[in-house]
Amino acid sequence: MDKFRVEVLRSTPNPQQTIWSAMHQDYCEELVWEQRDTFPDEKKAGELVIKHLLAGGRGHYGPIEHPQIVFNVGYFPHSLMQQIRTHRVGISFDVQCLAGDTAIALKKTDTGINESRSIKALYELGTTDLNIFKTLEIIVLDEKKQTFTTGKIQNVVCSGVQPIYRLTLSNGKHLDCTTEHRLLTTEGWQTMAAAVGLEGSNQPASAHVTMTKSCQLIAWDTAQSFKQVTVEEVEYLTQTITYDLEMQGPWHNFIANGVVVHNSFRYTGQRIIDVADGQRDVEDVFYLRPVGHYDNRQGKKYFYSEAQRDEDKAWCLAACERYRQRINEGLAEEHARSLIPFDARQHFVMSCNVRSLMHLLDLRWKKDAQLEAQKLCELMYEHFEAWCPEIADWYSKNRAKKARLSP
Repeated sequence: MDKFRVEVLRSTPNPQQTIWSAMHQDYCEELVWEQRDTFPDEKKAGELVIKHLLAGGRGHYGPIEHPQIVFNVGYFPHSLMQQIRTHRVGISFDVQCLAGDTAIALKKTDTGINESRSIKALYELGTTDLNIFKTLEIIVLDEKKQTFTTGKIQNVVCSGVQPIYRLTLSNGKHLDCTTEHRLLTTEGWQTMAAAVGLEGSNQPASAHVTMTKSCQLIAWDTAQSFKQVTVEEVEYLTQTITYDLEMQGPWHNFIANGVVVHNSFRYTGQRIIDVADGQRDVEDVFYLRPVGHYDNRQGKKYFYSEAQRDEDKAWCLAACERYRQRINEGLAEEHARSLIPFDARQHFVMSCNVRSLMHLLDLRWKKDAQLEAQKLCELMYEHFEAWCPEIADWYSKNRAKKARLSP
């Protein structure tokens, strides 16, 4: 469970004050916006919300649905995600994309083709000529030799409308991408949001974000050189049509506006093949519980031994090898993936309001809940406490781990 991660992509600022203003509007004849200069501060607003909404037990929970928080959940087993998505939360998966005008570095050819094309142009090219990607080569980074080489595109995908952010770089260039796009930094592969410590809102009325971490990206130029560039500023741009590439491998990256970025995580099963080829550790891709004593709601009590765990790990590796064999024999990914173990590690984005977050904690942080769900709730609560300190403290004292019927 040490790989499990929960990070905050963004959240409503002053959430307790927002709840108080909604509560106040319910009983105020005037427009509360006109009284905004006299709103109680965040701490006092939280205390008033507890007194008049939560502690009173009046069932008036509507106002606490207004503030939103968006989590990026990583490395949890697939079975956990299936459980969580049955609750009143929004979940989506690994949406990592680039703006349509992002320049993709191409290999020079004798036919006069440009050294770069926009990702949108490549998408349109693929829709008119299905064979173009058989010969078209783009620049990629050989991550073992730390040198630039070439690779072929598997597909270019249109990912629909997504919120886009601009990273302004120290070399004068910029990169427009989603928070989830993975970038190669001096600390390894990281999502954009994690790399720069992104905080703030992307709501049109208050579109303001800040970077809280310094970040150096790995960049490329036309001289094929390998260098570092610093992210100097991050700003929210807009929501627009986005695109991404799928690469054939062995290197699943490409050059976008001069920066090394990861290819799409749309399901291709490459990470399964990487395990079979020895390029990834099997436990980076599949989840196995630690050695130890366990029990569950059905009364089963047992010890999961190291020998059993080693056998299960070997079975996961054998499944990866069978998957690679079937892919090489021509099976489609959606067919071959039925051969792999169920609990592949999965990343997802989850959005909650204050009410639905407490609802989730009520049901999945109780003592007889699945251990992995309890760990998720533990990590989420840490962010809840930092975001809504007074409400989270009330929750901890009155509801946490008590399995009460959630509001």
